[in-house]
Amino acid sequence: MPIVRDVVNTTRGAVQAVRDIRRLREIAQVLVRHGFGFLVANVEVPGIARLRSGDGQDRPMPVRARLAMEDLGPTFIKLGQVLSTRPDLIPEAFVAELQSLQDSVPQVPWEEIRAEMERELGPALDASFESIDPEPIATASIAQVHRARLRGGEDVVVKVRRPGVRERVATDINILYFLARQTEAQFPEAKLLDLSGIVREFDKSMESETDLRVEARNTERCRSNFEGDDDIVVPTVYRACSTAGVLTLEYLPGVKLRLARENGSDMRRVGELYLHAASRMLYEHGFFHSDLHPGNVLVLPGDRLGLLDFGMVGRLTDDMKDHVVGLMFALHRRDFRTIARIFWEIGIKDEQVSYPRFEADVLEVMDHHFVGTSMSEIRIGGFLRDLMQGALRHRIQVPTSYTMLFKALITTEGLARMLVPEVDPVEEMMPFITRLVRARYSRDRLEQEALLYLGSFQYAARRLPIALGQVLSDYQEGRLKVPVELLPGEKAAAAAERRADRVVAAVALAGLVVAAALALPHGRPVLWGIPPFSLVLCALAALVGRSLWSGRGRHRRG
Repeated sequence: MPIVRDVVNTTRGAVQAVRDIRRLREIAQVLVRHGFGFLVANVEVPGIARLRSGDGQDRPMPVRARLAMEDLGPTFIKLGQVLSTRPDLIPEAFVAELQSLQDSVPQVPWEEIRAEMERELGPALDASFESIDPEPIATASIAQVHRARLRGGEDVVVKVRRPGVRERVATDINILYFLARQTEAQFPEAKLLDLSGIVREFDKSMESETDLRVEARNTERCRSNFEGDDDIVVPTVYRACSTAGVLTLEYLPGVKLRLARENGSDMRRVGELYLHAASRMLYEHGFFHSDLHPGNVLVLPGDRLGLLDFGMVGRLTDDMKDHVVGLMFALHRRDFRTIARIFWEIGIKDEQVSYPRFEADVLEVMDHHFVGTSMSEIRIGGFLRDLMQGALRHRIQVPTSYTMLFKALITTEGLARMLVPEVDPVEEMMPFITRLVRARYSRDRLEQEALLYLGSFQYAARRLPIALGQVLSDYQEGRLKVPVELLPGEKAAAAAERRADRVVAAVALAGLVVAAALALPHGRPVLWGIPPFSLVLCALAALVGRSLWSGRGRHRRG
């Protein structure tokens, strides 16, 4: 049986490889046709070598990139849409051009859509639907949307996955992995961009977007989050006629946000609601629509808002929420050093990076964007773009989870300023930021964190005898190896003294944190609901922690 299984797996792998080679050749042909033959010049695949010619194209390179992605189909259209939100990776001219990939995708003939619905729904298709309009109301790279009516009389929209798109996406993702590895192998500096990581995250995103059950769950969760808010409408999901390839949703009668002004809407109210919805998702729910472009926002009768297309969402952990709240609050107060510190904490550093140099560059970015500028003139999008590009220059990667968050912020602010200039995005977000800052330093939150730290210390204390025993055992058995760096006498003595000072300071810090936690239930609260003694101990702990950090920085610079 194992032999048979190996043969079957090998055969499947061969079939996939043949399919990938055929698709890779097709991709190469498109790239060469649009003047990007150099991207596949070193890829050794049969049939590609003879394509290496003719890069002569009169159009600008960003336009050719967009046209190539449109020719390559759904996966690359979606990749272009994702890249259009990564100004830290690609030039601004490409960002602007790739943003037009949000629209104008060729439609699938109705006969193919109908056949796909029959495959997905079976007998439920005729049992559930009274009528379906063959003419689509929206086309996208993954699915197509049609108006319909259920037999109960409800007006709905039906989102149908494009036939064969899931298999095509799987093949294209394999090729993208291959091309990313090839690029990183040939150009070591490309590893800083983490191309393989970008493809991996894109793979996860496409896995979700090609399974419409995921979008159904996201839509239901967002609808639940906005329950009780009559001004923000998220459509109902009709589960009985929804599958992995078909999603049936409540029809929302309205106009797209970009047409609301000419339709006579009160744009100040519309803008405030749009920013209110985006801020609640980011700062309250921690579950946000990461692609809130104009096509996904409807203005309904009464100037209410309808939110659509929850295929791509982001989630905020508590730490991420603290970081973004701290970043926005520091931005509002023009606290440049705090912004540098938060971005430093967020970034992934695979090698030693000079914090003072990084901070100096952040301060330069801040000067460029904020000196002599009022809050209403601040552009968060440009500021975040420059910060991410600056981090990359210092070989600091911004985690993908944060790039999705920054993408949501940039999209929200850009859309608001373009379509609803009557409102100031920063000012509209500040009430949410202020509430979260207060909650961050509330007595309950501080008590909770103090108890968490206390529990961590208790766990470490319980583990300490075991760890020490293991170290002694390793030493006795000759398994313990300690790297030693020989330093000149005075330098070695100074280094040892610094290490001893840091150990003493670390013990003092731990004791102060534990004492502050134990003192919380006692004493009369006077400030933020915290007893004075706990406040004093927390202040002392902060001073000791600051000395530890600054000592660490001096040690590194030394």
